[in-house]
Amino acid sequence: MKTRMTWTWLTLTLTCVVLLAAQASAADSAADFYKGKRITMLVQYSPGGTFDIRARWMARHLPAVTGARGAIVRNLPGGGGVAGYNRLFRHPPDGLTLLTAHTKLVAFDLFKQKGVKYDYDKFGYLGRVIPTNTAVLLRKDFPTDIAELRKLKRIRIGASSPFNEGMIAEMFGLPITIVPGYGGSSERMAAIARGELDATTAAVSTGLRFKDRVNIAFSYAKDPRTPDVPSLAELDAKEPWRSYALSFSDIFGTVVTSPGVSEAKRQFLSAALKKITTLKKAQEEAGKMKLVVKWTGPDELKRALKPFLELTPETTKRLKHVIERKYVGKLQ
Repeated sequence: MKTRMTWTWLTLTLTCVVLLAAQASAADSAADFYKGKRITMLVQYSPGGTFDIRARWMARHLPAVTGARGAIVRNLPGGGGVAGYNRLFRHPPDGLTLLTAHTKLVAFDLFKQKGVKYDYDKFGYLGRVIPTNTAVLLRKDFPTDIAELRKLKRIRIGASSPFNEGMIAEMFGLPITIVPGYGGSSERMAAIARGELDATTAAVSTGLRFKDRVNIAFSYAKDPRTPDVPSLAELDAKEPWRSYALSFSDIFGTVVTSPGVSEAKRQFLSAALKKITTLKKAQEEAGKMKLVVKWTGPDELKRALKPFLELTPETTKRLKHVIERKYVGKLQ
């Protein structure tokens, strides 16, 4: 009996050693692959917006953590992000092209958006370097109190394509008219400055960058940069719309790569992205840009996808109607 147990223990030990050696070899191979290569960060929106700024920040620091000879940013606006997602989905699985996803990556596929040619659950989910805290930004002459906002005749809120705005209208009973067709957040900020729009949804960091023209009414989560701004948890928001909004926001800012990229390369890229969050130079630059740097691993992000996979057809249909149709209007 003792001999049999000894052999079993030896077999398990040798198996573990072989597996660890194989993993180490795969990691070394992935690291060697990226040496001297060029990484591309796709941005599904126009230059100057939140996603563009974050992509350029990551691109500046990716060579230091991957050994790549450089990283470039390529803007592919179109369809509210659909063009960029489609391009990444059909890109060769070489692990050299990344994209920071909006929650629309899931919603467009979930709602069968026109032009979508991808499956959201087949992308390679690598992790999140910068969590995005969505906020409602209002022009300076508008009140920020929810009760006062309800009294207004209309709130023209701009969007590239409708998403958060309809859920916000449902949560608080606000007289929102969604005006789609705008590019990135910088384009919507310009429209607010012209008096063409009253509001937009964007990251808290965008509100801070454009604090000369907008006030932050509230944010999805409590933010240390804006301690006086209420979060959804502190407001009387209607369910289930608050839960839907928060579930979608859990995957906002996820860095993904094309389907089919090897496990070794995905693990290498995840480790490299995590390492960016520890670089002093990257942290200092992010601080100046008013970006919050915090790592979220791929396993946690995959769990965030689970609620969407479990939605019933009826719930999905209702979500689609509120998000894409119910509050959409025109400029007047």
